[in-house]
Amino acid sequence: MSDDWNRLNRQLKREEEVRQKRLRIGIVVFSILLFGMGIRMIVRRIANFNNEDVTAAISESADLVGEGETENETEASSEEQTEEAFLPDLEGLSAQIEGMLGEVSGVWSVYLKDLDTDESFTINSQSMYAASLVKLYVMMSAYENMDDLVENYCRVNRVNEEEAQATIEDRLYTMITVSRNESYNELVRLHSSENSFAQGARLINSYITENGFLSTGVHSTLHPSDSSFESTGEGINETTVEDCGALLEMIYDGACVSEDASEEMLSLLLQQENTTKIPAGVPDEILVANKTGETDEETHDAAIIFGEKTDYILCVMSSEVDDMGVGNAGNLIAEMSELVYEFLN
Repeated sequence: MSDDWNRLNRQLKREEEVRQKRLRIGIVVFSILLFGMGIRMIVRRIANFNNEDVTAAISESADLVGEGETENETEASSEEQTEEAFLPDLEGLSAQIEGMLGEVSGVWSVYLKDLDTDESFTINSQSMYAASLVKLYVMMSAYENMDDLVENYCRVNRVNEEEAQATIEDRLYTMITVSRNESYNELVRLHSSENSFAQGARLINSYITENGFLSTGVHSTLHPSDSSFESTGEGINETTVEDCGALLEMIYDGACVSEDASEEMLSLLLQQENTTKIPAGVPDEILVANKTGETDEETHDAAIIFGEKTDYILCVMSSEVDDMGVGNAGNLIAEMSELVYEFLN
């Protein structure tokens, strides 16, 4: 399914590029033809008039060509203004969302990017406890370092590579689709040749920092799980809506690790079973690739939405929502998602 959607997305982008190119070529050809008509008009006037009328004929023909070019420029300008008039006003949307958030408790951060126009905005940019959003970065690092993870799993569990690969793929699936904490804990440990969570987390942090995610860190195990608590001692698991948005855009563009890895990551996100937040705000037939995060005080969701008219990324993080309740905070994210979808589509 993800392959079909990726091919469709690339096809639509190519068709749009062809349409724009044809439009530009059409304008150029029209201008050349118009100029040619002017030249032919000048020649005819020269042939039909006496010498004393040549200067007047040339002047009149030049005026006609100039008028044609002016009309052409006016039409092109009018088309551009019409297109601009139909572009969504993201500033207005941002103001509406800020109004919604001003009526509730908690600390909220929102990132939106229209993937067709590259327009974006962020509300209240700040680092927050990542909860299960941190699993997005472990997923990315696992695909980048898959050979090492397979080798480490083989050594620790004394199995062959085929079995190790299948197990790691299962851990990735359960970590993303049902947000299993123990799958996350195990995948972090498998980054380390010594099966150490702290060492694995530091290796992951080095990798994600190299890729520009400067406000994100993997520092501790997640619970409830079968693991005992472990930490790097360097802080909490944290991220921002911008970092989450940038990672999702890399996956969308096929540029996260590799095109094949990006397609597999997108497939996992499309199979997400927690659909009560951002996916709940869009029509049932619209595909959403998302990852949620949740504790008693935080509720998050980060998603790629394949809209009817435009694809976009929406990331929402919140903290200190214990007063309003995580369920109500999730409902607010769904309402926000519905507002964004209707605005862009």
